[in-house]
Amino acid sequence: MFIALLRRIKDIIESPAPFDSFDRPIFIIAPPRSGSTLLFESLTKFNGLHYLDTEADHIWWRIFPYDKMPYPCDYIGEEQVSVGNIRAIRNLTYLEAMRNRCVKHGKWARFHKLRYLFGFKRIRYLDKTITNGFHLDFLSHVFPDAQYIMLLRDPRANISSMIEGWGRREFSTPQLTPIIRQLRTATVESWTYSAPPGWKDVVSLPLPHICAWIWRQHIEYALKFLQNTGQVRYVVRYEDLVENSLQTVSELATKLGLVVTNSAVNYLKNPSLSRTTVSAPAPHKWVTNNREAIESVCPMIEDLAEKIGYSLSSLASAHPENLNF
Repeated sequence: MFIALLRRIKDIIESPAPFDSFDRPIFIIAPPRSGSTLLFESLTKFNGLHYLDTEADHIWWRIFPYDKMPYPCDYIGEEQVSVGNIRAIRNLTYLEAMRNRCVKHGKWARFHKLRYLFGFKRIRYLDKTITNGFHLDFLSHVFPDAQYIMLLRDPRANISSMIEGWGRREFSTPQLTPIIRQLRTATVESWTYSAPPGWKDVVSLPLPHICAWIWRQHIEYALKFLQNTGQVRYVVRYEDLVENSLQTVSELATKLGLVVTNSAVNYLKNPSLSRTTVSAPAPHKWVTNNREAIESVCPMIEDLAEKIGYSLSSLASAHPENLNF
């Protein structure tokens, strides 16, 4: 009973908090398996950022559960915009980012917890939730001053990595498994990665085609949003991130207004493999692992690959300087 009373007091304290203290939050927008965790972990080495140690799907599913949506998928659009929904996303995001920082920084941060609880402490929030690629229309209302980083990777390598990671527990969406079991023509037993609108229509395709379809949906949604809005955006190539982490991330951090510190520089000189690595990176790994599968889906993605600066007619990764968006 005492614990229940404490929880009730905590709820009363937190409920009136404005949580309007986000300062230019940063969102990494990328398809699954494109290196977003590597970029995210690199940026967390810079001072002053608040973030979650996991992706924020649990927050979105709490407010927008699949079984309450018109179509069970990850798209959250204009029709879901309301004062209550906006406030709920801001409140939960703020609280979880605050708690994570307090845990990391110990007693000093806990001493200032009261400022966080009432939303008086302004924070610079960093997020790499993959499903945010389908939350962009909603996010623009929640965080109007947000900055977006679009992370691109050679789609052949990207899709090959998606095939490699398909079905792994850490990437799966178990809430959708009961739906898949009802679809007799499904070629997969469960769903992995984000669920774009229309995902049920492609479960009968071969796995490489499903992964290529997911990749295409992510890129198309992101391009449409960035082209039609005036949101601040930056483009990063996975290949540059791997080949020259220090220069790539330092230049990005400067554009974002982050201070480049010695600790960040030291980390970027020899960054660790990201925590979601399935197998160690290697040049043209897709050729060794999934060449036949990738070549079968190239017609599905060739036009979009060209648009973002990658030619599928060569093994070499593109170096898009003037992207067509």
